[in-house]
Amino acid sequence: MFRTILTAIALLFAAGAAAAAPQSYPLELRQGDLSGDGAAVLTAEIGRAQFILFGEDHGFADSALVLRAISKAARPQGFAYHAVETGPSTTGLVASALKRDGVDGVAKLVRAAPLAIPFLSMREDAELASEFVGAGADHLWGLDQEFVGAPALLLKRLAEIAPSDAARMEVSHRLAAERKAAERGAQKDFLLFSADDKAFDTLATMFKGVDEAQSIIAGLRESAAIYQAYMRGENYASNARRGALIAANFLKRFHEAGEPKAIFKMGADHLGLGTSPNNIVDVGTLASEIAAAHGRTALRILFLPLGGSHTVFAPKLGNPFATEAYDDADAKDFFAAIGVSKADLYAKGWTLIPLPPVREALETEKINALKPMTKFLLLGFDYVITTPDARPATPLY
Repeated sequence: MFRTILTAIALLFAAGAAAAAPQSYPLELRQGDLSGDGAAVLTAEIGRAQFILFGEDHGFADSALVLRAISKAARPQGFAYHAVETGPSTTGLVASALKRDGVDGVAKLVRAAPLAIPFLSMREDAELASEFVGAGADHLWGLDQEFVGAPALLLKRLAEIAPSDAARMEVSHRLAAERKAAERGAQKDFLLFSADDKAFDTLATMFKGVDEAQSIIAGLRESAAIYQAYMRGENYASNARRGALIAANFLKRFHEAGEPKAIFKMGADHLGLGTSPNNIVDVGTLASEIAAAHGRTALRILFLPLGGSHTVFAPKLGNPFATEAYDDADAKDFFAAIGVSKADLYAKGWTLIPLPPVREALETEKINALKPMTKFLLLGFDYVITTPDARPATPLY
């Protein structure tokens, strides 16, 4: 009887706690600086952090604008490195273009090869990245596989650094084939979908002794393996291999730079804590554990709008960018689960919501009943930044 009464009281309390909208803070930008009560909350967290892990649903101008302001606040605390969801070799080309010609230089790369550069092909993301290359191109870390259209840029670079006429002719031939496949929209003929180990062995032999070329070729080889596993229906193997590559690229850059503080901007599934919806443990967990080992924290921030528009980037003929209304089922499920509607959000700027109190209010039983993506986002991030009217990113096409 006593236990029954306590249980009833606990259920009543939990229901009441879950019914109310969670605590939130207004977040605004004023001349590029964070302002509003949310700014003080984030600034206090930055002071304890080794990493800022900014997970997002892609295609919004707002996410890069907010993270640029967070980066500005974090820079005096020693955050001088920026990790992005782009291949290392492609990121190197972007960093060089930013140092040489600014964002206009990145726009030239995008126009030359529209399917080569994900995310940094958006103006707001490129402007954010540009603030980190002033200290050196190696302050911009590309952690992901090379994107499907990246060979259109990377084969051109191999031709520029070829050690022999034979090597130059080989990559020029492959570059012509890649451009022809892109013009026809024949993805099955793209290098990363069609080349086998023998093809990469040939390239590696022809560029023996050229360190930059060997790095490019190794990255293309691994990217091809990841894509081709996916195309064969081996989704888990593809995601696991991709996760391992991202982790290896991060650890390499992190140790080479002397284990610095860094700011990540990647898809939310990569940066949340714990097993992701892709059934792998991704770099967000790795970075969180490294931060703990250094006696610091990983500040995990989720950017997830409740409405607005976003820019969609998809491999297709012509312009790969399109603006669409944002109507995401996972976002709706998440905000319904935590008791937030558009009416609860601040009219100006964005709304910052701490997630630990939400987890405590829901308690284990209700958390266990959540949909997999909602559960991952709720448990994997410390804060969510949202808005009812997000703006689409601006393509550099």
